[in-house]
Amino acid sequence: MTFRILPHELIVIAVLVSGGIGASEAAGNPKQLKAACDKGDARACGSLGFAYAEGNGVSQDDHQSAILFRKACDGGEALGCIGLATMYRIGRGVRQDEGEALKYFGRACDLKSKVGCDVYAQLKAGKR
Repeated sequence: MTFRILPHELIVIAVLVSGGIGASEAAGNPKQLKAACDKGDARACGSLGFAYAEGNGVSQDDHQSAILFRKACDGGEALGCIGLATMYRIGRGVRQDEGEALKYFGRACDLKSKVGCDVYAQLKAGKR
């Protein structure tokens, strides 16, 4: 099965990066983010996930990014769900799996993310 990135998924990625703390702040504070994430701060987990995805202040590591996005999503952070869904959608850090992408975009929608709801609806309607 061939997957294409929806035109606005590039916007989703940009929204994700801007939705957490700034890239320079993440680069300067990976230890603080990790400590907060380890204490259950879902937003910190998501921000650290973005840092790993982009290599800001840490070595770029898609697998670690996916782990952190999952932790953020499990903690109720919609941006973490969108990050993980996007990774499943494009096969970055995880195996490409549209069903998992749909699941996590749906979870983001459940958490009141308009972006998550929009992408979920498009994928559900078969607009790939």
